Amino acid sequence: MDLLFQSDDFGITEAVTLGIVKGIEEGLIRNTGLFVNMKSSKFAASFIPKYPECCFGLDINLVAGKPISDPIKIPSLVNDDGLFISSIERFKNEYKSIDNDLSIEFKNEPYKYEEVLIEMEAQIQEFINLVGRKPEYIHPHSLVTPTTIKAFKTLSKKYNIIFTMDFLKEINITFLPTDWNIKPVFKLEDQFQTDVTKRVLKQLEITKDKDKIALICHCGYIDSDLLKVSSYSIIRAKDLEMALSIEMIDYISENKIRLVTYRNI
Repeated sequence: MDLLFQSDDFGITEAVTLGIVKGIEEGLIRNTGLFVNMKSSKFAASFIPKYPECCFGLDINLVAGKPISDPIKIPSLVNDDGLFISSIERFKNEYKSIDNDLSIEFKNEPYKYEEVLIEMEAQIQEFINLVGRKPEYIHPHSLVTPTTIKAFKTLSKKYNIIFTMDFLKEINITFLPTDWNIKPVFKLEDQFQTDVTKRVLKQLEITKDKDKIALICHCGYIDSDLLKVSSYSIIRAKDLEMALSIEMIDYISENKIRLVTYRNI
């Protein structure tokens, strides 16, 4: 069995960054996506050359912090202060889930394609500026709609970069359910009570007859900056605990599970 272990949000804050680095050095993380629009982005990018075994992509972020492009050019993405409109704010509008591609369909699509394209491409260029090369994949952060998927497909083709949602579907990978990651708001008491390691081990046992599986999570330590931009806080420490746990590492070794990246799956 191949396991693609992915921890998102590299660079969202310094604490999250350091937690992911810990998970790369001592745990199971083999794929992570850089945030390029946060004050910790440059700090996070400085670690990338140190871990050639890890696949570094780009988590395209349209819901937290400042955009890379001029806010005047992307009015559907930002508030009056020029900051991205948060996903929690977006979820106040009427929506329904689309089961087949994990995106959210709103009664009134909140994004405009041309504006999304401008900001997404600006983030790809910023990744190149920070890292010196293209990202190995592009991946959505937090909120996915039909319009953002269309923009992802366009830029994936233009830059010849893997778009994770399409790629993983094409190779018929099995996703480990991460049903503990509740949207739109993950209450702190629920995060405290969630035993991520136990739940992942159970799901691995259920899916151990599959050839290829993917686990996408959000490892990290917690700092005050994180509390300002994400409702996922305590759960990141729980995800990191799972990625570092002896139980998980032993299970993967005993069952001859191969940790893979987008390069070699």
